[in-house]
Amino acid sequence: MSYHVTADYARKNFNEIIQRAKIEAEGVTIVKDNQSFVLIDQEELEALIETAELLQLPDILTDVSQARKEYQQQETLTMEDIFG
Repeated sequence: MSYHVTADYARKNFNEIIQRAKIEAEGVTIVKDNQSFVLIDQEELEALIETAELLQLPDILTDVSQARKEYQQQETLTMEDIFG
């Protein structure tokens, strides 16, 4: 569950809210007039966008499952195998 504050509290304690957004995985939820807004760290946002983009690839889950099987059966290549 994310950390919830009112808009007035966020305005008065902006530096605290920014610091909290850095450490809270789900960000800080700021509530104003029965609407909620979430402040998250930029790196967290970029990771969420990247994950959403990857999940749009039609065969991604099949590819991940196949890669896990290959890894468990030690059918993988090392970086040295690939790049020498």
